[in-house]
Amino acid sequence: MQFDTYTYAIFLPIVFLLYWALKRRLAHQNVLLLAASYLFYGWWDWRFLGLIVLTSCSTYATALLMERGHKRLWASVNIALNLGVLFTFKYFNFFADTFNAAVSTLGWHPSWPTLNLVLPVGISFYTLQALSYTFDVYRDDIKPTRDAVAFFVYVAFFPQLVAGPIERASQLLPQLLSPRRFNYDEAVTGMRQILWGLAKKIIIADQLAGYVDYILYHPSILNPGSVIMGALLFAVQIYADFSGYSDIAIGSARLLGIRLTANFRFPYFSRDMKELWQRWHISLMQWLRNYVYFPLGGSRRGKWRTCLNVMIVFFLSGVWHGASWNFILWGLGNGLLMLPYVFSPRKHRDGEPTWRDLPRCLWCFLASAALFLVFRLPSMADVADCLHVLAHGNYMAVPLGLSAWLYIIPFFAVEWAGRRHEFPIQVLPVPTPIRWAIYWTLLALIAYFSTDRDIQYIYFQF
Repeated sequence: MQFDTYTYAIFLPIVFLLYWALKRRLAHQNVLLLAASYLFYGWWDWRFLGLIVLTSCSTYATALLMERGHKRLWASVNIALNLGVLFTFKYFNFFADTFNAAVSTLGWHPSWPTLNLVLPVGISFYTLQALSYTFDVYRDDIKPTRDAVAFFVYVAFFPQLVAGPIERASQLLPQLLSPRRFNYDEAVTGMRQILWGLAKKIIIADQLAGYVDYILYHPSILNPGSVIMGALLFAVQIYADFSGYSDIAIGSARLLGIRLTANFRFPYFSRDMKELWQRWHISLMQWLRNYVYFPLGGSRRGKWRTCLNVMIVFFLSGVWHGASWNFILWGLGNGLLMLPYVFSPRKHRDGEPTWRDLPRCLWCFLASAALFLVFRLPSMADVADCLHVLAHGNYMAVPLGLSAWLYIIPFFAVEWAGRRHEFPIQVLPVPTPIRWAIYWTLLALIAYFSTDRDIQYIYFQF
């Protein structure tokens, strides 16, 4: 089930009404959330529910076994099991193909088999979430819970099940173990956030998808301006798509009295690359910081070791996104852009950017867009083709996709105006009639652009 469908528009109100009808029965509320989460995921393919149940059972049991002793052994077993499942579905074929290609250069012709498996939606997200619980229990950061239903909801909570935010148990589990009270203001804010998320996804991201696909799937007609335009448009598309999903997820959870981690904070208004990675996919970067960067020593072992740790984090970020050299190159490229901040740390900028910061914000956006071109292209051969066009093409040719800025410029203007809030329409300091006119206009545009479209969220593939 996807957020931008009429199915979800029916599903969420039903869950909302049943959920708050059980407001004095916490255990019943959690059972309802678990059933709703499994229905939500099974709507896509019920066969993969077994993987979520396996991850939940093994992680829940491991935590209780660690409490009795042999913590390192049990933690290692569970980590190996969960990473093994993730590797089998997501990375096995990539490593098999890479091995076959590497040894064939030596004159050997192996036939390491590949697996004909469908990648389960969201497996990278809920696997990291389950692993964080194992790590936190192992480090005595939290105590293992004995409430199996609440824990299973923690792993499978439907608003953030298939594309995050990636939650730590210390943030989400206490909310699932405590009574929730309906808060009208929070519910209204949640509806506004859902509306803004749908607007980003359907009005911006989905409309840009056609431009991006046309530009980057027709290399024979590309010119340098079109390659650059494709990179810029995809950078906006993936931001509107992924942050739109996060807004709908956070808004949906708000309706149920649960707060999720903010996943984006206007990243393209960042003044440098370090700030961008504090604003982009926040939950993933926090996960990598807490469970990779800090255990490796962080910045406590000298600048060169810090550089290595930074590169490891961004390499893993690339690998997490997919089994492709493109993603690895994208991750390493972002890591390299972070290294200057290791050797010449700059003072942290407090607050949101001002008009004087716009040149820095533009440079940061352009650097990010250049790397996102590598992220978007299907293979390294396509990257090489685009580089050839940039090196030898006609820069006087008119680029494709200029009309797409009719969507982008108003979108960024609204984001800039609302950058001091969690999302732009969270607070609208205008008279009530104008505020409702804005809401109904967004709804009308969403309905208009929803016709004849079938564009999945980009991050479902990760």
